[in-house]
Amino acid sequence: MAKKNDFTKRANELLAARLDSVKRLGELLDAKAVKEAEIQSLDTDIEKAAQSCVEAGWKPAELVDLGVPRAALPRRQTRTAALEPRNPDSNGNGESGGAGGGAEGGTAPEPTS
Repeated sequence: MAKKNDFTKRANELLAARLDSVKRLGELLDAKAVKEAEIQSLDTDIEKAAQSCVEAGWKPAELVDLGVPRAALPRRQTRTAALEPRNPDSNGNGESGGAGGGAEGGTAPEPTS
């Protein structure tokens, strides 16, 4: 019969071996997170520098020809058209809706023979 202390000691040794492998995995995942944060910071700095180049007169195409990745170049800002307020009584063609005013009501003309 095994002593209780021997059993506990062997169990701890087995757990320690398993814990070492998962500890290494945790260290690598932490190191990866640090590197990804560094890369994100570098990407931001590269985008700012590319923007400075464009503001200094460089064309984005010229920068691409020099080897700058397109992802680093500033994107064009899209303009949103100013929307005019809609009148709920309007049917979209400047006329107010009413009898005979399109598909929203009114009577259909009688077919001729």
